[in-house]
Amino acid sequence: MSYDAIVVGYGPAGATMANLLGQRGWQVAVVERSESVHPYPRAITADHEAMRVFQHIGLAEEIAQGTVPHPGTDFVGADGLPIKHYNPAPAPHLLGWEPNFMFHQPELERVLRRGVDRFPHVEVMLGRSCRAVQQDEDGVLVQVDDDVLSAKYLVACDGASSGVRRDLAAPIDDLEFDEWWVVVDTHLSGDAELPERITQYCRPSRPGTYIVGPGALRRWEIKILPGEDPEEFRAPEKARSLLSQFVDVSKVEIQRLAVYRFHALVVDRWRYGRIFLMGDAAHQMPPFLGQGMCAGIRDAINLAWKLDGVERQGYGTSLLDTYGQERKPHVRAVVETTKSFGIIIGKTDPVEAARRDDVLRTQPQLTSVRQKSIPGLDTGLIALDGSDPGVAAGELFPQPRTSGGVLLDDLIGPGFWLVALRDDVVDQELRQLWAELRGRVVHVTEEMDPDRLVRSWSDKFDAVAVIVRPDRYVFGAARDADQLRDLVADLVHRLKA
Repeated sequence: MSYDAIVVGYGPAGATMANLLGQRGWQVAVVERSESVHPYPRAITADHEAMRVFQHIGLAEEIAQGTVPHPGTDFVGADGLPIKHYNPAPAPHLLGWEPNFMFHQPELERVLRRGVDRFPHVEVMLGRSCRAVQQDEDGVLVQVDDDVLSAKYLVACDGASSGVRRDLAAPIDDLEFDEWWVVVDTHLSGDAELPERITQYCRPSRPGTYIVGPGALRRWEIKILPGEDPEEFRAPEKARSLLSQFVDVSKVEIQRLAVYRFHALVVDRWRYGRIFLMGDAAHQMPPFLGQGMCAGIRDAINLAWKLDGVERQGYGTSLLDTYGQERKPHVRAVVETTKSFGIIIGKTDPVEAARRDDVLRTQPQLTSVRQKSIPGLDTGLIALDGSDPGVAAGELFPQPRTSGGVLLDDLIGPGFWLVALRDDVVDQELRQLWAELRGRVVHVTEEMDPDRLVRSWSDKFDAVAVIVRPDRYVFGAARDADQLRDLVADLVHRLKA
């Protein structure tokens, strides 16, 4: 059978991609070698941008029911005293959701898969393996066990050991972080007198992370020290002894024990003709910022609207090159930040650890908001030409909750937006040009923006209008009507090229 797209891998990134394409009416095959959802949590925290994507596919409310807000993070030095704090961003929330939240991955994946079930034109093949892939200028052929499927595109979301990436011989940039850690998931079985916030134990004797999950889920990530054999830590008794350095083990029940090699890797190329790499197949990062799954969700929304634009809206195929152009530097920046957190936490030399503690304690102890560590876009399909509109380009556009309680994305709908902050900036000629993109013109009212999230954001750039992409990243902001016409003309030209 022939499909519009074949998605290999049915984890969070693959399931999100299947929902996004199914929502757009694409004929999709999803190939997954496992028979069911992985039973244990792996990712445990995500952010408001990921939840906004889940909102895009109509699943955010259901997913949110199984989450709890991120409680904030304390870094504790070698002497057991605080050295740094990260606190949740206060309301009103910029994207309409908790900036960071904790969740149970198996349940989140089940919700995503139930979402895919809404689309009869998306066929899910569980317990099937992708054996080989070949392509030409017209499409791809994929051998799935003994069958051969054809499609216009293939999206490889098949994990860190991606077979598609291996067959492509895709070069990987090693960002030089390679450490062994033990991950222990537990359920509370008594009063363990644990912190209410996530805690980074920056102990040179044994660095570790304590994570407060939803319900009774509590996780520890504990560093294996240089010279220790990672294989020894797979034994339950060894793990229990290790865990006892952080908690009274009689008060917790171990649910999962895993030994991981934390990497910092990003593929050099994200597109190979009609084949795209996504999620863990394209990047791997240490867990210290909780951004691994979020990066895969960003990959999915970035690519989905562009594929649909090329196939259904008549956009030029060069738009597909911007997927890797945008995602690669963004992921690299997040990985570098995550790696810097790992270096802070994981110092094992007592002298270096004491120096670190002194430096962090002498810094002003302002409230640090975790989400400020996540950058915007700095290249690709954004209006970065060295002029003033570029200062807003690449940022995420705010999502207020209207006075009626409706989130802005749901009120306005999909596609490109031209957000007018002044009534006189959009004339009939500009409307006709904008109509070429089937975009929407949006006039922001007080009822739509009761907390002035959009107004406050746009005031930073003296913007009278903002062009917002379908993934809600800003193409550019204009300070007057002439600038706006130039931006719209530039966008139309680049999309039609």
